[in-house]
Amino acid sequence: MDLSNLASIVKESRNLTALVFPLPDVAGCVDYAITEAGETLDAILREKRTGDKRNNVKDSDERKESGQCGYMIASAMIQIPNCPMETPNAGGSVYTVLQDLCSYRQLPGADWLTYALADWAFACNANGWNATDLLIDTCTAFEYKHLPELFEAGA
Repeated sequence: MDLSNLASIVKESRNLTALVFPLPDVAGCVDYAITEAGETLDAILREKRTGDKRNNVKDSDERKESGQCGYMIASAMIQIPNCPMETPNAGGSVYTVLQDLCSYRQLPGADWLTYALADWAFACNANGWNATDLLIDTCTAFEYKHLPELFEAGA
Protein backbone atom coordinates (compact mmCIF):
# COMPACT_ATOMS: atom_id res chain seq x y z
CA MET A 1 0.00 0.00 0.00
CA ASP A 2 1.38 3.38 -1.04
CA LEU A 3 0.72 5.98 1.66
CA SER A 4 2.56 8.90 0.06
CA ASN A 5 -0.64 10.53 -1.24
CA LEU A 6 -2.18 10.52 2.25
CA ALA A 7 0.95 12.06 3.74
CA SER A 8 1.09 14.67 0.95
CA ILE A 9 -2.48 15.79 1.64
CA VAL A 10 -1.66 16.45 5.28
CA LYS A 11 1.72 18.02 4.52
CA GLU A 12 0.12 20.52 2.14
CA SER A 13 -2.52 21.43 4.73
CA ARG A 14 0.07 21.69 7.52
CA ASN A 15 2.14 24.05 5.35
CA LEU A 16 -0.94 26.21 4.80
CA THR A 17 -1.84 26.39 8.50
CA ALA A 18 1.70 26.45 9.91
CA LEU A 19 1.55 30.00 11.29
CA VAL A 20 -1.79 29.54 13.09
CA PHE A 21 -1.92 25.81 13.86
CA PRO A 22 1.52 24.68 15.04
CA LEU A 23 2.70 21.17 14.23
CA PRO A 24 3.55 19.21 17.40
CA ASP A 25 6.73 17.15 17.41
CA VAL A 26 6.52 13.51 16.33
CA ALA A 27 5.88 12.14 19.84
CA GLY A 28 3.16 14.74 20.39
CA CYS A 29 1.53 13.85 17.08
CA VAL A 30 1.56 10.17 18.01
CA ASP A 31 0.02 10.90 21.41
CA TYR A 32 -2.68 13.02 19.77
CA ALA A 33 -3.30 10.21 17.25
CA ILE A 34 -3.74 7.80 20.17
CA THR A 35 -6.32 10.10 21.76
CA GLU A 36 -8.14 10.48 18.43
CA ALA A 37 -8.20 6.69 18.01
CA GLY A 38 -9.67 6.51 21.52
CA GLU A 39 -12.30 9.08 20.55
CA THR A 40 -13.07 6.99 17.47
CA LEU A 41 -13.67 3.99 19.71
CA ASP A 42 -15.76 6.18 22.02
CA ALA A 43 -17.96 7.17 19.06
CA ILE A 44 -18.35 3.49 18.10
CA LEU A 45 -19.41 2.61 21.65
CA ARG A 46 -21.87 5.50 21.82
CA GLU A 47 -23.50 4.32 18.59
CA LYS A 48 -23.59 0.60 19.37
CA ARG A 49 -24.16 0.56 23.13
CA THR A 50 -26.93 3.08 23.63
CA GLY A 51 -28.22 1.33 26.74
CA ASP A 52 -25.01 1.82 28.71
CA LYS A 53 -25.16 4.28 31.60
CA ARG A 54 -22.73 7.01 30.69
CA ASN A 55 -22.55 10.66 29.79
CA ASN A 56 -24.32 10.62 26.45
CA VAL A 57 -24.47 14.39 26.05
CA LYS A 58 -21.36 14.40 23.89
CA ASP A 59 -22.04 14.62 20.17
CA SER A 60 -19.61 12.15 18.63
CA ASP A 61 -18.91 11.31 15.02
CA GLU A 62 -16.88 8.18 14.27
CA ARG A 63 -15.87 9.36 10.79
CA LYS A 64 -14.72 12.77 12.04
CA GLU A 65 -12.71 11.30 14.92
CA SER A 66 -11.16 8.72 12.61
CA GLY A 67 -10.19 11.46 10.17
CA GLN A 68 -8.44 13.36 12.95
CA CYS A 69 -6.58 10.18 13.91
CA GLY A 70 -5.29 9.70 10.37
CA TYR A 71 -4.40 13.39 10.20
CA MET A 72 -2.22 13.12 13.31
CA ILE A 73 -0.54 9.89 12.15
CA ALA A 74 0.37 11.55 8.85
CA SER A 75 1.45 14.69 10.76
CA ALA A 76 4.01 12.56 12.60
CA MET A 77 5.18 10.78 9.46
CA ILE A 78 5.87 13.96 7.47
CA GLN A 79 8.42 14.99 10.09
CA ILE A 80 10.52 11.83 9.84
CA PRO A 81 13.17 11.95 7.11
CA ASN A 82 12.81 8.99 4.75
CA CYS A 83 9.77 7.67 6.59
CA PRO A 84 8.61 4.55 4.73
CA MET A 85 5.51 5.27 2.63
CA GLU A 86 5.01 1.72 1.36
CA THR A 87 3.88 -1.31 3.27
CA PRO A 88 2.64 -4.73 2.30
CA ASN A 89 0.39 -4.67 5.37
CA ALA A 90 -3.28 -4.50 4.53
CA GLY A 91 -5.75 -5.01 7.30
CA GLY A 92 -6.67 -3.25 10.45
CA SER A 93 -9.15 -1.64 12.75
CA VAL A 94 -9.14 1.03 15.42
CA TYR A 95 -7.56 -1.59 17.69
CA THR A 96 -4.61 -2.29 15.38
CA VAL A 97 -4.11 1.44 14.86
CA LEU A 98 -3.94 1.87 18.64
CA GLN A 99 -1.55 -1.09 18.90
CA ASP A 100 0.74 0.33 16.21
CA LEU A 101 0.78 3.80 17.80
CA CYS A 102 1.44 2.46 21.29
CA SER A 103 4.20 0.25 19.87
CA TYR A 104 5.81 3.37 18.40
CA ARG A 105 5.74 5.06 21.81
CA GLN A 106 7.34 2.01 23.43
CA LEU A 107 9.94 1.33 20.74
CA PRO A 108 10.12 4.27 18.31
CA GLY A 109 10.56 3.32 14.70
CA ALA A 110 9.03 4.85 11.59
CA ASP A 111 7.68 1.47 10.47
CA TRP A 112 5.12 1.54 13.31
CA LEU A 113 3.71 4.79 11.92
CA THR A 114 3.62 3.35 8.41
CA TYR A 115 1.69 0.36 9.75
CA ALA A 116 -0.62 2.67 11.71
CA LEU A 117 -1.51 4.76 8.66
CA ALA A 118 -1.99 1.65 6.50
CA ASP A 119 -4.21 0.07 9.17
CA TRP A 120 -6.10 3.35 9.49
CA ALA A 121 -6.70 3.50 5.72
CA PHE A 122 -7.87 -0.12 5.69
CA ALA A 123 -10.26 0.55 8.60
CA CYS A 124 -11.63 3.59 6.75
CA ASN A 125 -12.32 1.52 3.67
CA ALA A 126 -13.92 -1.23 5.79
CA ASN A 127 -16.32 1.43 7.10
CA GLY A 128 -17.16 2.56 3.58
CA TRP A 129 -15.08 5.74 3.74
CA ASN A 130 -12.47 6.63 1.17
CA ALA A 131 -9.32 7.37 3.20
CA THR A 132 -8.12 10.05 0.77
CA ASP A 133 -11.47 11.84 0.81
CA LEU A 134 -11.61 11.63 4.60
CA LEU A 135 -8.18 13.22 4.98
CA ILE A 136 -9.13 15.97 2.53
CA ASP A 137 -12.32 16.61 4.54
CA THR A 138 -10.33 16.65 7.80
CA CYS A 139 -7.72 19.04 6.43
CA THR A 140 -10.44 21.31 5.07
CA ALA A 141 -12.14 21.36 8.50
CA PHE A 142 -8.88 22.37 10.21
CA GLU A 143 -8.17 24.98 7.55
CA TYR A 144 -11.68 26.41 7.92
CA LYS A 145 -11.32 26.52 11.70
CA HIS A 146 -7.87 28.14 11.72
CA LEU A 147 -7.98 30.16 8.49
CA PRO A 148 -11.64 31.12 8.01
CA GLU A 149 -10.64 34.05 5.81
CA LEU A 150 -9.76 31.53 3.07
CA PHE A 151 -13.39 30.49 2.95
CA GLU A 152 -15.09 33.87 3.16
CA ALA A 153 -17.12 34.97 0.16
CA GLY A 154 -14.97 36.56 -2.47
CA ALA A 155 -11.69 35.44 -0.88
